[in-house]
Parts: sequence; C-alpha cells; structure tokens
Amino acid sequence: MRFNGFDLNMLVALDHLLTERSVSRAAEKLLRNQSTISGVLARLREHFNDDLLVQVGREMVPTARGLELAAAARDLLLQIDARIMTAPDFDPASSERTIRIFASDYLMIAGLANAMRMINRAAPGVRFEVLQPSQLQGRQNAPDLLLENGEIDLLAMPQAYVSHLHPHAPLFAETFCCLICRDNPLIDTHVTLDEFLKMRHVTVSFGPNSAPSYEEWFTREFGAKSRKIDIVAGSFSTMPFLIAGTTRIALAHRRLAEAYTRIMPLRIIEAPVQIPPLTEVIQWHHYGATDRALIWVRDQIVSYFESGR
Repeated sequence: MRFNGFDLNMLVALDHLLTERSVSRAAEKLLRNQSTISGVLARLREHFNDDLLVQVGREMVPTARGLELAAAARDLLLQIDARIMTAPDFDPASSERTIRIFASDYLMIAGLANAMRMINRAAPGVRFEVLQPSQLQGRQNAPDLLLENGEIDLLAMPQAYVSHLHPHAPLFAETFCCLICRDNPLIDTHVTLDEFLKMRHVTVSFGPNSAPSYEEWFTREFGAKSRKIDIVAGSFSTMPFLIAGTTRIALAHRRLAEAYTRIMPLRIIEAPVQIPPLTEVIQWHHYGATDRALIWVRDQIVSYFESGR
C-alpha cells in the first residue's frame, strides 16, 4: 500500500533499521533474511534521498535525516498501535494481553508482585514481562526512553526520575532505615552517626548509567569517603544476603527491610540521619491513556497499594 508515493509496508522496516542500527538485527526482529532488509534499506535511501544509516568503524550510525525519521516513525507506529490496533473493549476474564513493566526488584518485593498475583486472579490470561534495571547495562535505553519508544507499557520507579512528558499516578511513599544482622554485636537498639560511618557498608548500584539513588544522595551529603563501603551489590534482593551473618550495615527501603526481617536473621534500626522519603509512581505513555487493558491493570496496581495490603 502506498501513501503519497511511499510504500507503507516499509515503515516498520524503517523503524527497526533506525532502532537497531544494524541490518542483521533488524532482519532478525522482522523474521526476514538479511538480503531482503538490505534491499529495503536501499529503497528507503532512494525514496528519502539520504543514506539514513552510514558505516562508522564497526557500527552503523544514523544520519541527521535518519534521526529525524527514527523519532517520527516510532511515534507514528505507537499512535497506530494505541488508536487503531488496540481492542476497544477489555474483558479481564478472557483477555490474553501481555503487559510489559519496568520495575526494580525492590518494587517487586515491596508489593508489585502481590499486585500482579491479585490481577491474575481476576484476569488469569494476562501475562507480565518485567524488565529490571540490571538488564539495561550496556544499553543506551534509559527507562524513560523505553516508555517513549513503546518497548514497555508501564514504568514503576521514584517520581523524581520519571519523564515529564507522560502521565503518572502515585503508588506509595517510602522511608528508609538501617538493616543489620540480628546478632550484630556492634549495635544494640540504635546507632549513632559516628558508629554508622565507621561500620562496613553494603550499597546497591545498577551501574554508571543508572539513575542516582538515595545512596548517592547520602554520599553527596556526607562526602564520598565518609562511609566504609565493603560491598557494592548489583540488586536490592542481593543486599540482605550480604548482611546476614556479618557486622555489615546497609541503608534500606523500609518495605524491603521489613520483608527480609520476616524470612532472614536480620533486624531494623533507625538511621542516624534524616533521609528524604521517596514517592514511588507508575507511569504510562500518553498514547495509552485510552487503552482499556492498561487502564484496568494500572488501576488495579494503584488500588492494591492504596489499600495498604
């Protein structure tokens, strides 16, 4: 099908080529052979009178025109998906929709996993794909770009880090505490700031390209060399196992700390410093504002946290 001389069948190929920046990867995503996609790229170059992708060393890099078309093509495809391809009605009991969510392991432990189980009781055919921060290492896609590009449906993270271009709803406010081993001989019922700074700490980091965390706030507040960082964990779920049976300490989200003290030999003590609370939110693309399935799922998630279950 053609529109003003352009073969609309090539629109999806254009999107994949400019997103993957590789003929072979685009061919794999499109389930086509490489020679076919090479031919499509040649036709696209002829139509737009531009190289679109050029070889720089071992990589293919979009031209200025290619970058313009990448944003326009992805936006158009998202609109088609949201406004034309999405079913107008949604029946939770019979739906077989897959919902893609970006969320940390902390948020899963803090209640998102329970909310998903609640959703599946009413909608047993709804599937979830959960993308976590550790999976973004080495990728250029920040969480907000994943949402912008339509790679995820819902984004759950602190309000301070979400995109201002798309709507969001609050889930809960989180405070922080310290987490130590139940039998830690160095600490009784509370810890002073001096004691806290002298202890060996476990911190969490998702890599150099991740959003700053409350750990980084603490570092800025008290100086990079204030604490003795013993271990840097790559996930929140790893952190408690690095504290049990040791004299280490960690700043922790309270919901995470409470969950682990129920199943591990750990205990909570109050932090010797005031750490600003975080508001966790759920965000969706503005094109998904009329998607009945997404509306229902996110309303169920918000309702779960509002109920305090």
